[in-house]
Amino acid sequence: MTVKAYPGQWKWTNGIQQERAKMMIPLAWLVRVEDTPEHREWLEKIASDLLERQDECGAIPEETGEAGKGGFPPPASNEAYGTSETPLIQTNTDKASDLLYTVNFAFLGLHEAAAATGDKFYSDAEDKLAEFLCRIQIRSETHPELDGGWFRAFDFKRWEYWASNGDAGWGAWSVESGWSQSWITAVLALRQMDISLWEFTKNSRIEEQFSPMREQMIPDRILQKLK
Repeated sequence: MTVKAYPGQWKWTNGIQQERAKMMIPLAWLVRVEDTPEHREWLEKIASDLLERQDECGAIPEETGEAGKGGFPPPASNEAYGTSETPLIQTNTDKASDLLYTVNFAFLGLHEAAAATGDKFYSDAEDKLAEFLCRIQIRSETHPELDGGWFRAFDFKRWEYWASNGDAGWGAWSVESGWSQSWITAVLALRQMDISLWEFTKNSRIEEQFSPMREQMIPDRILQKLK
C-alpha cells in the first residue's frame, strides 16, 4: 500500500527525503524475505529518488515534498519562523543535509540494501556517504563534549554546519546523541565488521518480547479500529 501510494499520496513530515530514507530499510529486508524482481524494483525506485541529487562529496540534500502534503513545511512568513517544527531548508535549492531525520537512516538503508542485493549501486552510494560523514565529524579541543559527534545540519556548499534554524527544539546545531550519533556509529561499526544488521541480529531473541510490548504500544482495541 505504501509503495502504491508513492509518491503522489505520500505525506511528509519535515521533508520527503527522510520518508524515502526510512522506507529503504524495510524494503531492503523485504528483499531478504522475498527476493523477487518486483521487490527489488520497489527498493531501487525509492533509492534512486533518494540519491538523485547526491552530491559528489557524498552529501544527500534535504528536499521538501509536494506542497500541501507536508506536516511541517518551511515557514511561510517571518512571524511563523521558529514557532513550529520545520525543515532545515526553505527551498530545494538549499544545499543542506539533515543528519537527524534523513542521512543517518539513509546510511543504514544503503548498507542493508547493498548487503541484500549485492548491487554496487547501493554500496557505491554508501561508500560516498560514509566518506562524507567522516569528513564532517566534529573535531574540537575547546569543547570535548562535542568532539567526535555530528551536528544535525551540514551545508555542503559553504562546507560548514549551517542551515535554517527555525525548527523549534531541533535546531541546526543540536547534537542528538541517542539518535543521529547512534545510527551513524552503528553503521560505521557494521562496515568495519563487514556484516549487515540483518546478519548481526539473526540470533536476536527480541521475538520473545514482541507480544507483551506490542499490546502495550498498540493495544488490540486500536488494531480492531484499524480493521
